[in-house]
Amino acid sequence: MTSIFIERLGAKDAEAFRAIRLEALQLHPDCFCADLDAAEAMTIAEWAQSLERTVWLGAKKDGALVAIAAFTRPASKKLAHTGELSGMYVRAGERGTGLADGLLRAVIDHAVSEVEQVKLTVNAGNRRAIRLYERHGFRTVGCIPRRIRVGDEVYDEVIMLRRVSPSD
Repeated sequence: MTSIFIERLGAKDAEAFRAIRLEALQLHPDCFCADLDAAEAMTIAEWAQSLERTVWLGAKKDGALVAIAAFTRPASKKLAHTGELSGMYVRAGERGTGLADGLLRAVIDHAVSEVEQVKLTVNAGNRRAIRLYERHGFRTVGCIPRRIRVGDEVYDEVIMLRRVSPSD
């Protein structure tokens, strides 16, 4: 029987995290603001530090990391009531299985105890991801035209928000 666990990643996961993150940046450069070249240049120690600094959740299927998503909070006191979902990626073989829904629910569950709302940006052409986020209560609040440039191509990004807890 297949077992799937979603957990916070730590330094022990650095090599697996590096592999899946580089895969995401290589296969879908139009969906991430991070640069593949910079990510490839990072040492395993830097990957481990990243996992300690940022809340990265990972879905593991039979022990193998198959999906990731990050949750961050700004340092500013004025923005401390907000969080951001980023870096979400599900390996191709796991798409359409419900795993993305589970990972997104885990990020939202984490966010509920820390912030009032969560923001994300998504490539405007990525209809599948937008539908996923909408299923989980995210609503489009704007668009950043020509946000990402990959070679000669430019891509718009949709800004989406979801309230996760009541305001004070």
